[in-house]
Amino acid sequence: MDIVFLGPVCRPIAGAQAGTAPRQLAKALRRRGHAVLVLERGAPGSRSEASSTVATYQDLADLHERFHSRVRHADLVLVDADVPQVADVSRWATNMAAGLTVFWDRDTPRTLARHALREDPGCMTPELFADYRLYLCSSGGPVPRQLEREWGVARARVFLPGVDTEFFTPGSERTRWDLGHLGPLSAERWGLMKRWLLGAARGWSEGRFVLAGMVSAVDDTWPTNVARHEVPSPGEHAGFLGAQRFTLALSQAEHTPGANLFEAAACGAALICDTWPGLEDVFALGEEVMVAHTERDVLRYLLAMPEADRRQLGVRARARVLAEHTVAHRAVQLEQYANEADRGAAWMAPVRSLN
Repeated sequence: MDIVFLGPVCRPIAGAQAGTAPRQLAKALRRRGHAVLVLERGAPGSRSEASSTVATYQDLADLHERFHSRVRHADLVLVDADVPQVADVSRWATNMAAGLTVFWDRDTPRTLARHALREDPGCMTPELFADYRLYLCSSGGPVPRQLEREWGVARARVFLPGVDTEFFTPGSERTRWDLGHLGPLSAERWGLMKRWLLGAARGWSEGRFVLAGMVSAVDDTWPTNVARHEVPSPGEHAGFLGAQRFTLALSQAEHTPGANLFEAAACGAALICDTWPGLEDVFALGEEVMVAHTERDVLRYLLAMPEADRRQLGVRARARVLAEHTVAHRAVQLEQYANEADRGAAWMAPVRSLN
């Protein structure tokens, strides 16, 4: 297939852009023989760049002038939810493309919350979602059917985060902490993390705990045995996780695993997770991940699990990721979804000018 991805802003930081989810998926699709062009909005002040695999544009007018023909004739056009001016770009892409149009929502709970609050006039609307032929969402359970029934989405399919094992592999760091957490959280999961991690820290004063990614939210009332850590780069994740006996991996929301769950599992971390419907379909509970309901469960794992069992937990979680949750698996899944959509009723987007 000839594929065009419209992705996030191009960040002029060495190594930062290569690890983005769109570029990783594009790379996996190229390995399967597809031609993939990734289009990214250039950072302010940067020059436009173009190659056979990645190109930047300055604004919507520039995007139309230079790439409208490529988008119009592509077999598949995918728009990432984090593309700048996502509503305008979506309207342009679905009007311009004659092939399969796909919206990739990597944080569906955020999308649902924004729509419920109606606080951002530039955000996506059900009418814009309905213009896509395929909606890739990060949430399972009833959410895909909800998008189809209530928002008019033609096909909503679960598309979980995939791991690029080039970036996430087991580290060999010495143990520094007994329990740690990395990554952003919703308000609901933030409260859960505080109860579990801080509760365990208060209940076990000799334990060592670490929190990364939310340093500004830490205050002086927190236990002194909770260390504060800057957000590690993707290349440093394995070392950071490898220095923890257990890793707390919380979901984004009900029915929605976070990317940190799969990344930590790929690094061979011993994972403690919150329970959510569908987790048992992703990892084997009690064998690949441990499930907690209260901070007492967290403390029980920290204090009572034999070291050999803890190590095997991480080994089995990594094996599951390698078998089912890599970026290569997601590339195959996208192919399957695209074929399914093409077998549906005949459909072609109207071709209209930018004006």
